[in-house]
Amino acid sequence: MDPSMKKRKADENGTVITDGTTGLLTPIDVGKIIESFTQEQLVDILQIAATRHLDVLESIRSIADRDPAQRKLFIRGLGWDTTTEGLRSLFSAYGELEEAVVILDKTTGKSKGYGFITFKHIDGALLALKEPSKKIDGRMTVTQIAAAGVSGPTAIPPSGD
Repeated sequence: MDPSMKKRKADENGTVITDGTTGLLTPIDVGKIIESFTQEQLVDILQIAATRHLDVLESIRSIADRDPAQRKLFIRGLGWDTTTEGLRSLFSAYGELEEAVVILDKTTGKSKGYGFITFKHIDGALLALKEPSKKIDGRMTVTQIAAAGVSGPTAIPPSGD
């Protein structure tokens, strides 16, 4: 088929072929097109775009990563001999870490049974949360978003000290 024929047919249908150069639509024009979309439609489009285009994923990450509460995880049920290095080693498989710490008893120097992980990017936290129960140093632990806290009848009220 003659390439000029393809171009002419596309033009007749209102399709714009840019040959890799910048398109004719500005961000404002695109905004006018999508302003009537529902939130669900926009989320669907963004999900597909982010998995196909790394620049879109990076834009989403740059906004989502601003809130450290969504990147910080609380891990409970750790063994007394679990170390910060061990925790860091396990969770670094899910993404780049900003911080990892096992909370230690001041007098014994042993783990109090819990710790925190903060990922550099929110997707690391999401990947780690896909499997909230993890076996660490022979013990089953539970991982959750740190800001979520514990609620319900088993919640321990905060102490005054």
